[in-house]
Amino acid sequence: MNKKQEKKRIFKNQYELKTDELFQIRQKLQIEIRRQGREKVLASRRNYQRDPSPYNNDFKNEFYSSISRVPWCGNIKKLGGIRAPNTSSATDLGEIISYNTSSIPQLYELIDGLNSNCIEIQLISLSKFRNLLSRVSIIPIQKIIELCVIPTFVQFLSSKNVDLRCEAAWILSNISSGSTEQIKAVIDAGALPVFNELLSDASDMRLQDHILWALGNIAIDSPQFRQLVLREGNLGELCQHILDANIQPCSVLRTMSWTLSSIYRDHITDSDWPQISSTFPVLAQLINFKDDEILYNVCWALSYLGDNNHIEDVINLGVSPHLVNLMVHDNIEVQTVALHCVRNIVSGNDSQRQVIIDCGILTVLKSLLVSTKSSIKKDACFILSHIAAGNIDQIEHIIHVGLISLAINLMANSDFQTQKETCYVVYNAIRRCYNRPELTICIVRQGCIQPLVNMLSYMDNDIIYVVLKTIDAILQLGETLAVENNCKNQCTWLIEETGGIERINELQNHENDEIRLIACNVIDKYFAEEDEGYESELNQSFDLSEQNRFFNKQFNYQSNHSIDSIEINGVKI
Repeated sequence: MNKKQEKKRIFKNQYELKTDELFQIRQKLQIEIRRQGREKVLASRRNYQRDPSPYNNDFKNEFYSSISRVPWCGNIKKLGGIRAPNTSSATDLGEIISYNTSSIPQLYELIDGLNSNCIEIQLISLSKFRNLLSRVSIIPIQKIIELCVIPTFVQFLSSKNVDLRCEAAWILSNISSGSTEQIKAVIDAGALPVFNELLSDASDMRLQDHILWALGNIAIDSPQFRQLVLREGNLGELCQHILDANIQPCSVLRTMSWTLSSIYRDHITDSDWPQISSTFPVLAQLINFKDDEILYNVCWALSYLGDNNHIEDVINLGVSPHLVNLMVHDNIEVQTVALHCVRNIVSGNDSQRQVIIDCGILTVLKSLLVSTKSSIKKDACFILSHIAAGNIDQIEHIIHVGLISLAINLMANSDFQTQKETCYVVYNAIRRCYNRPELTICIVRQGCIQPLVNMLSYMDNDIIYVVLKTIDAILQLGETLAVENNCKNQCTWLIEETGGIERINELQNHENDEIRLIACNVIDKYFAEEDEGYESELNQSFDLSEQNRFFNKQFNYQSNHSIDSIEINGVKI
């Protein structure tokens, strides 16, 4: 090592460690950080929640001094499809090492405590088991299963002591957030029949909360487990019983709403339908609660129903007005899920779309299209694009309230994802108005050509194809009007003035066959020069004033007026 390298080594490392040693230390630290991060993600599937009411026993001082310190958990959130706590910080590495080396003998001591005849000792042992399962970075589920104590936990569910029942239910709900094999161990121990029996007992809300939590974690794991949950009891009747006993928002109602959303999540089979449909009245009542978490979970449940092609069942629940109101909810999470529900409904048939329109959604969309949040504007445009794919009356309605004009403005001045949805708004509206040319001309006059042409330069084949199809439909309308009135196709002038011909020409060499074919078809059909004087004749015939006079003569448009003063077939819109 020369003097320069030695000086650098001393400067970089005042603790006399060599460079390769420092590198190895950094590597070990990075590996340990990744390991802790992985354990933290896995542990987030644990379900820890501090009990607001301590046990009123004489031994409570011993009880609280014997349990390990656990991190505080705030509001319950949905994480990765599993009900999970919002835990604060990860357990220190020293605690993990200490657990791995010294906690195994303690587990056997806890098992001895479970088999004791003393209720106090049993409760302390159950609490310690629960704390092990609730620790942020410690995952002892498999070890507990290997010790064959799950049947013992299930037996405690039938105890006469309510505290023992609550601790056992809490432990089983934590275990049920594990892997499929671990959940199967809970089912094989006979927990499901006992869960359903205890749900009918309204005397302890904590017990109901833990059981609902466990049932949700079991049902969300696989369709097979969901079938077992549904077939073990009348879920609709049990949920209604809980709802009748709680007229105000509370933890058990929040957990119940999440459990129902978990049950609705996967594809609903014909055999499961009677049990699942029995819970619909509960959903219809829960959506009336002024609680963000309940509303969030209920909207997800309704959204899953829509995803599973049960749009008509959602409508029959009578929740459509509530969903439209929730589209402007103050809580962004509730608002987003409500938008997702409405997206499912408007993607149905015309009559289903009309139900949402009758609930006043068009007025709500006007406010959402000017939102400062891009995701909200994108979802609003998605909903509008499906309404624009409806019948002529629905399209005429969205033109009348000015939604097409707002969508065209977003097409020119918004982010790409929103622009992409606005393209479908214009495309669907024009495509559906093929036998009502005055509506298409109304859309064109609101300035859709320039934004459409601009989007031909985007690197997205789907958008390019949709834009070309829209331009082709507009040019086809112009050709039809030109034949009827014995004149030139004035829509070609609009495309030319906005630079559309050059961009469509470039697309004739596009790598996508469909785009290349439609681009060639547009150029050959509408822009082929028939003679040498065609271009000059085009420039002379298609001046802007001539175009406006033609449109106003055909469709009774009032020049120099906004869309609000346009008349279609003698009717002002």
